[in-house]
Amino acid sequence: MNLQLLRKKRNKSLDYIFVFILIIYAGSATVFVRSFNSWEDIVGILFICFFAVYYAINNRIQLNKTFYLLATAYIIYSLALTVKFGEVHLQFFSIYLISFYITYITIVTLRYRFFVIYEEVMYYLCIISLFFWSLHQIIPEQLTSFIDSFAFSKPGSINVKSNIIFYTINDISVVNDYVVNLGYFNLFRNSGFAWEPGAFAVFISLAIYIHFIKIKFNKLINKRFLMYLIALITTFSTTGYGIFIVLIMFYTYNQHIKYRSIYLFVSVIMGVYVLSLSFMSDKIISLSQENTTNQLVESSINNDTKYAPQRITSFIIDYQDFLNNPILGYGGHNKEMWTAKLGAEIATISGIGKLFARFGLVGVIFFFVMLLRSSKLQSQILGFKGWGFPFLIIVMISISYSLIENPLLMCFWMAALFYPYPKMNPEGTQTYKIKRFKQKLELNKLQY
Repeated sequence: MNLQLLRKKRNKSLDYIFVFILIIYAGSATVFVRSFNSWEDIVGILFICFFAVYYAINNRIQLNKTFYLLATAYIIYSLALTVKFGEVHLQFFSIYLISFYITYITIVTLRYRFFVIYEEVMYYLCIISLFFWSLHQIIPEQLTSFIDSFAFSKPGSINVKSNIIFYTINDISVVNDYVVNLGYFNLFRNSGFAWEPGAFAVFISLAIYIHFIKIKFNKLINKRFLMYLIALITTFSTTGYGIFIVLIMFYTYNQHIKYRSIYLFVSVIMGVYVLSLSFMSDKIISLSQENTTNQLVESSINNDTKYAPQRITSFIIDYQDFLNNPILGYGGHNKEMWTAKLGAEIATISGIGKLFARFGLVGVIFFFVMLLRSSKLQSQILGFKGWGFPFLIIVMISISYSLIENPLLMCFWMAALFYPYPKMNPEGTQTYKIKRFKQKLELNKLQY
């Protein structure tokens, strides 16, 4: 089945602006955009809320029964947390309710045109990032001064030195692996618009995923793919390279049967080569040799130091919190974390670990059911084989980062909740639950 879009008479420029804002907010490089979760800059959270409402009104979007059911279930969940911990956590409650609303209006308004716009915006963001990244290698101090002079907001985390919306310069004095030693010379890693290179690699990987579908898995080597590939290489991200291997297998799986074995062989060789790269193997070894959890907690308490452990240790810490609150999680009550109770300041980074710890089985079941349904939906609507690939890609992202809690990523794994799910009628053709769109909307093939 060919990938199809529902075309509506709308302000297309506004669509691109809206998705661009979602992408930049997901990048979380400045206090302004990171305030969506932290509320550190009230203007930042109000801006995206008001823009989302304006976007919904402009497109005459009304809340439907599905959204009200989701909101009701979330309110009940929040009330249960309040009863359990004896405290109302308004910020936690508001953040996810707003996230659900933004995800809802994005999917209902754009449907799978969201993917088209996301890929288009990411293409130009990759071009911009490569331009600044090249300058960063040649004139790092001058570029930093230039970006500082145009910065509209403070860095969103300690590893960000400067940001100009489209490009981030990381502070190598805080995290020294933002510089890669290639033997004869060193290279700064490319963070693009995001707070760190690995996160930028995730956004690029999702764009490549959509790109493969748009070209219908035909001519692999083209200008757009090469741009994504170069941008991905400059991130030097283990997560990004790992997802890219899966993407090549995804491309291979959708080839004609007589070519599949060739592409599969190339994929395996490429995977072995990527894993053998020095910075990849060094990163894997360093993760396996990281200090034990108890040592980290003890050091934080004794030295009054805040730590952000890598993904393996982060997951171990989060999993213990899950065991302490297996059904509901600790929600927004961070002081209920076992490390916080001991007096340690540990900021975990594992997305899947936080999902278990913060939301318990309630959130875990919801996430995986929605991800499963949305992955199958994408396979059916977008016309590719192997629904397990988008499922695996999102899981791989969640292992490394908490991006899955962001509205942009929610549009990938919550699509099935708001998008009319295809079902088979007696004649064996696909129909849709929402019939009122049938005669009003024009179908158009997804292409450049």
